[in-house]
Amino acid sequence: MPLRRFHSLLPPRRRAAALFTCALLLAGCERSRSAPPSDAAPTAAGPVPESPLARRARIGWNNAAGPAMLAQGSAREQAIVLYPFADDTIAAEQLDSASEAGALVVLFGRGGARFEARLGATPAEAADDCEVWPLTAMRPAGSAAWAVGFVGGHVTPLPLDSVDVLSVRDSMALVAEASRLASSVTASTGAAFQGLRFTAHDIRRFQVAPGVQAMVAHVSRRVNQEANPQEEQTLLVAERDSGATSGQYVLAYAERSFGREEKVVTPEALAAVRLGAVSTLVIARDNEDGVIYALLERTGPRQWRVRWMSAVTRCG
Repeated sequence: MPLRRFHSLLPPRRRAAALFTCALLLAGCERSRSAPPSDAAPTAAGPVPESPLARRARIGWNNAAGPAMLAQGSAREQAIVLYPFADDTIAAEQLDSASEAGALVVLFGRGGARFEARLGATPAEAADDCEVWPLTAMRPAGSAAWAVGFVGGHVTPLPLDSVDVLSVRDSMALVAEASRLASSVTASTGAAFQGLRFTAHDIRRFQVAPGVQAMVAHVSRRVNQEANPQEEQTLLVAERDSGATSGQYVLAYAERSFGREEKVVTPEALAAVRLGAVSTLVIARDNEDGVIYALLERTGPRQWRVRWMSAVTRCG
């Protein structure tokens, strides 16, 4: 029977349904002709590479420090370059540009002394784990050592007063405080160190905020066994109660390492600075693998944390 005649014999409602069905069938045929199936599987989008600036933020670099931090090398005119991370190409390019312009470098000593120098010529080559940059036009003249330096950034020094320059009474009081605080540290240690007295290697006092005194101390204990010498090294930061200038300190931060003498991490407080508005201690951690530098920042009253750590360097 011809389709037109068949269509005319249907009731109106069934006639509309039949027309709708034919339209769907025709549309399906057109789609199958215009878009043949593909055997290729859909490709997944790859991960977006992390930008250097995003990586700096993730690892905790404080942008107020500028593109890099410097530490004194084997001579006053040598600066060990500490990039935010090992392959920070943006920081390296910024130092190259600063070198071409003879940019000013601000250097700080532990006692708060401030030096100035110029960034010298770009090094011809550098080892993967040690880049040393020359400095020129050192000022002031003399043989005083510096501890840390910065190219650009927003940095001010916080003088660290050594226990050695204090009066005998104040010196003995700080040594006693450091020993008391070290005894209260809850970090794990070896059983052989229990009950041994602490030896103070370096104790320094500084003004961490208006009206607030702080101290950073490095103390140790040693087990004298000829065949197996053991050491325990402790770095601690403490503050007096807000506004107090006398009395006991309150422990704010501590880190401890112990074990065989050659494997123990030995800490050293190189300098105290204010990066932007943040009070910060620059710490060097030395062991048989090299030196790691860390920025230890104050986050609030009697609250400190490690914000950033460098890659291991083997300079010198």
